[in-house]
Amino acid sequence: MKNQNSLFLVFSLSLVVGVMSVYAVFVGHFNGHEQYEARLALMKKEIEKEKFANSLLVYQLKDFQQSVAQVLPENKKLQANYELQNLASVVRSPASDESIDLSGAYYEKGKSFFNAADYDKAVREFRSLLTKYPLSKHSVEARFFIAESYFLKKDFQNSLSEIDQMVTQYPQHELTGFILLRMGQISEFNNQTEEAAEIYKAVSKNFKSEDLKKQARKLAQSVE
Repeated sequence: MKNQNSLFLVFSLSLVVGVMSVYAVFVGHFNGHEQYEARLALMKKEIEKEKFANSLLVYQLKDFQQSVAQVLPENKKLQANYELQNLASVVRSPASDESIDLSGAYYEKGKSFFNAADYDKAVREFRSLLTKYPLSKHSVEARFFIAESYFLKKDFQNSLSEIDQMVTQYPQHELTGFILLRMGQISEFNNQTEEAAEIYKAVSKNFKSEDLKKQARKLAQSVE
């Protein structure tokens, strides 16, 4: 009896162990399957996203092509002419742009008036140059001719005002040295000979042009 009970107990335990093993294998199989299904679903979502992105790019490309087609003619010859016309318009546009430097024209016109001793018109042209093109390469010369025009008109007050502008803006320029000689002469006209002498000496000392130095020394000797 005891042997039968022992055998039954062993059989029961073996059966329980077998069932648990089969259950473990069964659960493991389905858990792995669920993980596989989850990964597959994730991959499908990624593929759908890529398809959508590609579709959007294709749509944008078609939209761009249609926009270009509306602007450019289909005929290649006409398209070439269209491109040449665009190039021509780009080339022509600076001619109508007010920012183009026309200071040279004002400068030459002012000089012609100055040489003709029409100092009022000369001043007007040089003033226009300085107003419209203050950074022009002709700015120094324009300021010089304005001061010189006033000097030759014996309008010493305005001449001195322009000379002050030159000394402030272009202190080392050779033309500033020459116009300072005019300042010395204005001092002479006002019987301020000592002041005139100091101006001539300063010009002789501070400017490099030998011609300018020579003229300054000559004028200085005339008032000593």
